[in-house]
Amino acid sequence: MDGGTTEWIAERHDEVMRIWMLVDHEPGYERLHVGDRIEATTAWCRPEMLPAELVSWDVPVQVERVATDLPGEHDWVAHTNEHVSALLSAWKETEGPTAISGCLIYDRYLHLLHHVAPTTRGRILRHACITWDAHRTPTPHGGYSVNPSGPPTYTERGEVPPDRTVTWDCVELDTDDE
Repeated sequence: MDGGTTEWIAERHDEVMRIWMLVDHEPGYERLHVGDRIEATTAWCRPEMLPAELVSWDVPVQVERVATDLPGEHDWVAHTNEHVSALLSAWKETEGPTAISGCLIYDRYLHLLHHVAPTTRGRILRHACITWDAHRTPTPHGGYSVNPSGPPTYTERGEVPPDRTVTWDCVELDTDDE
């Protein structure tokens, strides 16, 4: 990071940063618990894909352009404080200070597809999930397939109605609790 980025982050250090992070349902990965400290490679999810309860609006960030392994190609990374950075896919703006809205996505494979692997560190404050209406269709093998529909809905963990399906686990992070 350059001196301007470091100075900008230092100015924000005294602000408390709580933010939601989506966590996928892949089998074989650790379960996250309230109170756990986590360091995750992260990308940014735009607000139009989220229930309003999970959106952090107008988060002040410093956007940095980072070279990739391919000549002429680059990635964009947003930094909020020394504990939060995220890959911005399809970024069309310039480098420098700006504000973004949305939440983080824990992407375990980010380092496989990108030269840079931004990370976020924090302590888990609470759990929730994103649910959708679930249209279940029986399969020939006795199970069923689920076709989510309708808008995504914020649901407290453990309170998922039987007519809904969970598409993402979510954790709220305190990124200043180090």
